[in-house]
Amino acid sequence: MTSGLGDATPIDVDRGVPFAAPGGATLRLDLYRPGRPRGSPAGTDPAAARRAAVVLVPGRDWRSPDRGQWARYALDLAERGYVCAVPAYRGSDAATFPAQVRDLKAAVKWLRARGGDIGIDPARIGAFGHGAGAHLAVLAALSAGGDELAPRATAFAESTREGAAAASDALAAVVGVAGTYALEHQPETDALVALLGGDREAEPEAWKRASPSTYLGADGADSPPPVLLLHGEDDDVVPPMGSELFYDLLEARDAPADCVVAADAGHDVHETQRAFVLEWTAGFLDRHLR
Repeated sequence: MTSGLGDATPIDVDRGVPFAAPGGATLRLDLYRPGRPRGSPAGTDPAAARRAAVVLVPGRDWRSPDRGQWARYALDLAERGYVCAVPAYRGSDAATFPAQVRDLKAAVKWLRARGGDIGIDPARIGAFGHGAGAHLAVLAALSAGGDELAPRATAFAESTREGAAAASDALAAVVGVAGTYALEHQPETDALVALLGGDREAEPEAWKRASPSTYLGADGADSPPPVLLLHGEDDDVVPPMGSELFYDLLEARDAPADCVVAADAGHDVHETQRAFVLEWTAGFLDRHLR
């Protein structure tokens, strides 16, 4: 399928591409790839060049991730020259943590292993998410390279297993919008309890492993990638103070980070102030992935 308006660069959209099958359940992703601009010579297809890629992570309280959530953002970023992938992952109704972050890392590994076929520069893969998707994106970025949250080799189809399992899960930049990053400061919501299989008293290790803040210490990546945190000032679902406190933790670790709070915006800042989120996200990715 090809999407595009007017004289803009057409976008090739491949929906439902299988990338992993943990426990026998096939996981699929949607790919958005910039095509050849209309009117350009047939022999000069920029899609053949290696492009930076962005993994857009669905949210919805970790329960029922919907790939269609990020279709508009994926098209917009693809118009700017990024290959975009929107992967599914097992929701908390089907599997508890760490299944969700393992599935996300499996998508990153698959993209890196298939980079030559898809036209991706394996050194320039970033991630973006809102809410639960922001939590998973930042967690995946900060825990890259570790074994504890890595997907099992058997999660990949035999045809791609060897390359994908051996590929790095590193992310070169990450954007989190209205996310939860320091679980030690978060209330025990129903969504978090469902994700982690119990409350703090019942599952203390799961709460620790699921917190991105845990990986700013010895358990994390040696060099955290650049992180952009966006939040709505009036967010009453995940208060913006959480992003501001996490930004302070990143600063203390000397990690490259930015935190921007949008006035007159709530938890749905990605919808009500879409231009704000898109421009900050695109500018940040351009600086760190171009």
